[in-house]
Amino acid sequence: MKKDERIISWNEIRNLVHKNAETGFSHTTYTEESMRFLYLMNGDKRAVEESVRLMNPELQGKLSDDPVRNVRYLFIINTGLATRYMIESGIPQETVYSTSDLYIRQADRATTVEELVELTRECWSVFVETVKKYKKESPLSRPVLYCLNYIDSHYNEKITLTTLAGKIGLNPCYLSSLFKKETGKSIGTYLTNVRIQTATALLTRTDYTYAQIAYSLAFCSQSHFVKVFHKQTGYTPKEYRTKFHNANFTYFI
Repeated sequence: MKKDERIISWNEIRNLVHKNAETGFSHTTYTEESMRFLYLMNGDKRAVEESVRLMNPELQGKLSDDPVRNVRYLFIINTGLATRYMIESGIPQETVYSTSDLYIRQADRATTVEELVELTRECWSVFVETVKKYKKESPLSRPVLYCLNYIDSHYNEKITLTTLAGKIGLNPCYLSSLFKKETGKSIGTYLTNVRIQTATALLTRTDYTYAQIAYSLAFCSQSHFVKVFHKQTGYTPKEYRTKFHNANFTYFI
């Protein structure tokens, strides 16, 4: 091959872009992709269903004329991306890579699209459970563990001590004391930390407005979100996005 020759020319790339435009096809947006991985980083089971949904070639593109090979490629790409986010979440990299390797080998042996879709469901379920396990590795009582799991799955909703205590059937004061004793933080502080951690990821990996982020994380107003965010990180949301947008970095508290 000559120095200025390419296997795929720019014309071929532009032709495919034009073809996609004519047929109305567009790939899954970066924001949609990011939300799936944010779910994963929080140990949220919604990551599983989102991953199964996005195994549809009509959403992620055609990588092969062979249907099984096409979905296999999608599986490998999605699994590879997931491993990076899991490592960012604090999971030991060898645990992550070993899990990924095993599932990719299994995908290599799959012979039907249905097999690969079910393998996606299993793989991402394991990923989510692994994140949850490492986030909760300290021995905790059942009530406190319930609170952590509930908060991690409902941090975008209004949560009160009374609500949590009612779900567990404990006195609010007792639950508050127990939670602080076992985690070293109040329920309110833990909830705020989860929301700010999620906000940092949304700021660096999506184009959501500050108001959208504030209300999606159940802050009462954008100004309140900005105030809390600055107190926790030392940055305003605008400063944080400018400094870290699309960087391989997430602020963990």
